Amino acid sequence: MSLTVFGTKPKDSIFLPLQPFGVRFNCQVGQIAISDDEFLGTSMEMSIIGVNRLVGSLGKTRNADWLQIFYIAAPSCKFLPSNTVCVSYIKTRSLSQFTQKITQLMEFGEPAEGIFQISFLSHQNGDGNPYKSVKFDWRARKDAAEKKQLQEIIGFMQTSPILGDENGTREMFPVSDRKENEPVSDRKELEAA
Repeated sequence: MSLTVFGTKPKDSIFLPLQPFGVRFNCQVGQIAISDDEFLGTSMEMSIIGVNRLVGSLGKTRNADWLQIFYIAAPSCKFLPSNTVCVSYIKTRSLSQFTQKITQLMEFGEPAEGIFQISFLSHQNGDGNPYKSVKFDWRARKDAAEKKQLQEIIGFMQTSPILGDENGTREMFPVSDRKENEPVSDRKELEAA
């Protein structure tokens, strides 16, 4: 007899927990984090499986444009759960850099078939205070583990999984729901009407 409450992760396939594994790209300190004081490193590799454009508030940032990124940590990443759907959010400068990178890569094929490498770049704001932005680089898959993971991702995506993060998006709306020329600050008033 054995006890089963939560179960175990499936082997050789992608795992979608009840809530995707939340990872913060902390641009105040330039670290990948899973809480305010649990930092994991300054770079990682991932396979992106989905994105959503959103507008709204997250944490201390109010009324901003966001990109919600769903991904699987690449086999080289040892500090996130393997083959598990993760979610992170980017905005402003990080979002612009990501969009430019994707646009460049699309000329040569589907970017999601490769590995994205993230790191942090240093900047200063108008007051001279330092901050970081997320930098996205890309490379082709090289070894057998990376190619196997791509096949597992393709199989997972063929099941049409619902990728969502109700916790992170409770104060956000999909960009497609926003009326043209509608100021972000008026959104809650429209919803209440």
